[in-house]
Amino acid sequence: MFEARNVHLSAGTKDLLVNTSFRIGDKDRVGLVGLNGSGKSTLLRFMSETGSGQAVISEGQIIRSSDTTIGYLPQEICFDDDLEKNALHYVLQANTKLNELSESIERMQSELEAPGQDHASAEYHRLIERFSEASHEFERLGGYKMESDAEKMLTGLGFSQSNFQKKVREFSGGWQMRLLIARLLLQKPTLLLLDEPTNHLDIDSLRWLENYMLNYEHSCVIVSHDRFFLDKITTRTLEINFRTISEYKGNYSYYEKEKAQRFELMMAKYENDLKKMAHLKAFVDRFRYKATKAKQAQSRLRQMQKLEAELLAPEEDVSGISFSFPKAQPSGKEVMKLEKVSKSWLLPDGTRKDVLQDINLEILRGDRIAIVGSNGAGKTTFCRIVSGDLDHGGSRIPGHNVSLNYFAQHQTENLNLEKTVLDEMMDAAPDAQSQRKVRDILGCFLFSGDSVEKKTRVLSGGEKSRLSLAKILLQASNLLIMDEPTNHLDMRSKEMLIDALENYDGTLMLVSHDRYFLDSLVNKVVEIKNGSLKVYLGSYAEYLEKAEKAREEEQKPELAPQKKTFQEKSSTRNAGKPKKSSAGHNGLNAEKLEKKLQKLEEKKLEYEAAMGAPDFYSLPGDETRKTVDRYHKLCTEIDRLYQEWESADS
Repeated sequence: MFEARNVHLSAGTKDLLVNTSFRIGDKDRVGLVGLNGSGKSTLLRFMSETGSGQAVISEGQIIRSSDTTIGYLPQEICFDDDLEKNALHYVLQANTKLNELSESIERMQSELEAPGQDHASAEYHRLIERFSEASHEFERLGGYKMESDAEKMLTGLGFSQSNFQKKVREFSGGWQMRLLIARLLLQKPTLLLLDEPTNHLDIDSLRWLENYMLNYEHSCVIVSHDRFFLDKITTRTLEINFRTISEYKGNYSYYEKEKAQRFELMMAKYENDLKKMAHLKAFVDRFRYKATKAKQAQSRLRQMQKLEAELLAPEEDVSGISFSFPKAQPSGKEVMKLEKVSKSWLLPDGTRKDVLQDINLEILRGDRIAIVGSNGAGKTTFCRIVSGDLDHGGSRIPGHNVSLNYFAQHQTENLNLEKTVLDEMMDAAPDAQSQRKVRDILGCFLFSGDSVEKKTRVLSGGEKSRLSLAKILLQASNLLIMDEPTNHLDMRSKEMLIDALENYDGTLMLVSHDRYFLDSLVNKVVEIKNGSLKVYLGSYAEYLEKAEKAREEEQKPELAPQKKTFQEKSSTRNAGKPKKSSAGHNGLNAEKLEKKLQKLEEKKLEYEAAMGAPDFYSLPGDETRKTVDRYHKLCTEIDRLYQEWESADS
């Protein structure tokens, strides 16, 4: 499907890949991993542009099969001319061919129905044939169910039906990203390239996307810092490291284990090679000038030179790098108590939205709480209330000796834009001991070398977020609240943060859509839904299991919708009407209409079955058009008789 052979890929003056080869086969599910800055996003962008004339490689060869179609989700999006379209319309434009067919079918249908047409003319018959062919192709490509597919995708990604008609510009960046995901999925490309698709998804929409991708019938390459997502979806892993790509034949967890084993083998080989070189060097130094051993010494020298040329030091092992939170005085047993807390927001249309309603919660020392809920449920609002950052109704009662630290999503607003990264950190360090840790902590959050001297104002949004998080780690507290701390962290930085939080001896409250992060740390889950709180004891995985069982119980009574029979339709139409005797003129007339309608409904079902047959639009002559016309006339007659029946039965 897609193959790169001996490719040399650069970004500006930086070489990202040198003499590298890889292949994406049919139905491959590939996770693309590597440190931040290694070139993952650049590689996906390059793959998406291959064949379009927008990407150039200095060396190597790209081979792509002719039937390969590529869909690409970048980390940053630009809608340009699409901002005024409504959400559903934007998503439905995914398939250009189907859109063109739909417009063509509408034009031909208008021509067929235009007054004054000569139905016996050869031109009219040719128009019917073209209409039938286009309709058949439209059906074959799934056109008749495209709108329902689009609605299912939008619903799965968290959109309500009331949002389908909202304009694209009215959505936030995160929701716009979801629109792009829905549009890409509707295209069903044979190679789907996803760069951090989970960044803007809540738990429910993330689970929906996982299930969709598990059943995706084509290939995909995914860059993600959500290891649960990679583990569930991918079956191969490609790692960018030292300007080359290494392949691992398994998901992310397999890659981690295999990489560790490869590192151990490489270290063992490296140490053995060093010992061998030392042994060869000792022999050469001892005998190179001795006539009887000169030939052997020269042979050993050549072996040593060859071994030295091939000697490769293993990549740096960063597993030993770590940091810890400064110690704080312990709090009392009861850290925080909320009593009848409420909060509402005034919406732009003048109405008020109740986010939290009379909630009660007791936070105890040692609690490690995950705050979960769908987007807009009130997770950030709740955290701001607990931190004391937001006015509210009800009571917030801090416990004895509580020292609180809060990492907010808007934490970057507190940075001094004129300071360097290093100065910002040094100023945040409360003592000399903390100042000695500054460079190590910055390194953990991907600031090293000259990057620590960059002014804060030139940092990207992700870099500012990482710097704000690094500052939090310098300040002692016994209650730590963190709202989406992992959004801009790579796998290595996330693991280091998890290690530090595991050793944190205070009380912890976390908002995150990263399930691995939560499952590694929490012992209690607080779910916010419809303004209320529900507390689950146990790990995050246990919460998911309990929540899934609860959903299944709720759905048990619900049966799949069936087509209504005539009797069901009549009972629905007559709902709430008093029963009447069938005696008399009206009653007899209603009975006759009921029998007639029942026969017509059966005839309608026969037409629908015929029209649903694969060869319906291939019928000879104008048989297709005649059948469609008869079907429409029948539907009109049924509607008329229903109105007459209701009048007779009233």
